[in-house]
Amino acid sequence: MPVPNNCLVYQFSNLMLLRELQYDIVSLTREHDANVLKLNEEQRVVYHKIIDCISNKRHRFFFVYGFCGTGKTFLYRVLSAKLRSEKRIVINIASSGIASLLLPGGKTTHSMFNIPVELTEDTVCQIKKDSAKAEVVRLADLII
Repeated sequence: MPVPNNCLVYQFSNLMLLRELQYDIVSLTREHDANVLKLNEEQRVVYHKIIDCISNKRHRFFFVYGFCGTGKTFLYRVLSAKLRSEKRIVINIASSGIASLLLPGGKTTHSMFNIPVELTEDTVCQIKKDSAKAEVVRLADLII
């Protein structure tokens, strides 16, 4: 019997990575195509700037600010649908469990980055560099 390739064994043992890659591409493409047309002018500018940076592998930080109801979550959903429909990895995080439910595949910041509940000035994320979670973070095209 042939011996499995170690790289493939590792890849398929990373369930978190598998979950991030198993989205329905057809339905996400439809969702994206329908909703990208609904973006307002400001959202469209931000959307194109972010997609351009990702497509051209220019790593950037963006801060999207707006009052409640201005369409930030809608923009995040369109970005997620676009990238996931291309088999890219998007990590959707929010500060609370309720907010994380608004984003597809959303997680809380504390659970995603293993941030301790008790914070001090020396607190850092507790993700081990060789863990499955660290691999997903390294491979992510976008963290929202």
